[in-house]
Amino acid sequence: MPARSAMTELERAAAFEEELRDRCAERVVETRFGPALFNDTFSAIWNLNVLRAERAGEATVAEIAAEADRVQANLGHRRVILPTGARKLENGFRELGWEGDHFLFMVYRGNPRERVDTTRVEEVDPTRLARLRREIVHEWAPQEDGETIRQIIAADLLMWRAANARTFAVVEDGEVVSAAELYSDGRTAQVEDVATLPSHRGRGHAKAIVTRAVQEALAADHEFVFLVAAGDDWPKELYRRLGFEEVGSRFAFLRR
Repeated sequence: MPARSAMTELERAAAFEEELRDRCAERVVETRFGPALFNDTFSAIWNLNVLRAERAGEATVAEIAAEADRVQANLGHRRVILPTGARKLENGFRELGWEGDHFLFMVYRGNPRERVDTTRVEEVDPTRLARLRREIVHEWAPQEDGETIRQIIAADLLMWRAANARTFAVVEDGEVVSAAELYSDGRTAQVEDVATLPSHRGRGHAKAIVTRAVQEALAADHEFVFLVAAGDDWPKELYRRLGFEEVGSRFAFLRR
């Protein structure tokens, strides 16, 4: 991995994510293309059970897919994260019928385009997010069974602890209706898991919790603040208005 001073902003943000993923791994299997990370406790969670093809080189998609089949044989999925700029591989996985996730990295630049009221936002314990997470998972993946949903919520807490995270939320009638996490290593901060209950959308909650998380990151002297948005979904437009700027993308692919 290059020295931090030599990293681009995209590389620094991606490295932060991978360091967190490494902390959550229970075992690592080295492959010719890069490490395969496993968390056997949460084997259904794609984000924690992946082949990180960081040494893809001149490998073909078929070769990487075959390695995923070999090393992830005991999982119910195949998951590969590609290095940035691997256009040929990205197109190849799509042609094989794998599902692609486009991760758009956005760095906070300041000067948001609108004023945001954060007085409704409070810091909460992450265990209070269980109902919010269940509803979001049901919306995002209605086919998932109860055990997978349990693993997703439990894995969220694992990530929260590994990332030295804080949780900021809007609470109504004692219930968390919108929340975001702030991950930190002391110098870099990531705003993550921004979510609002469907019945409470359109009220500015997402703007408020993201803005509060950024304020807290800056107040704690983080020198680099970023988030990751879905490249093919609308929230990236919101984040632009809040002062974030795109610095690049990377892709991950899934075969169920």
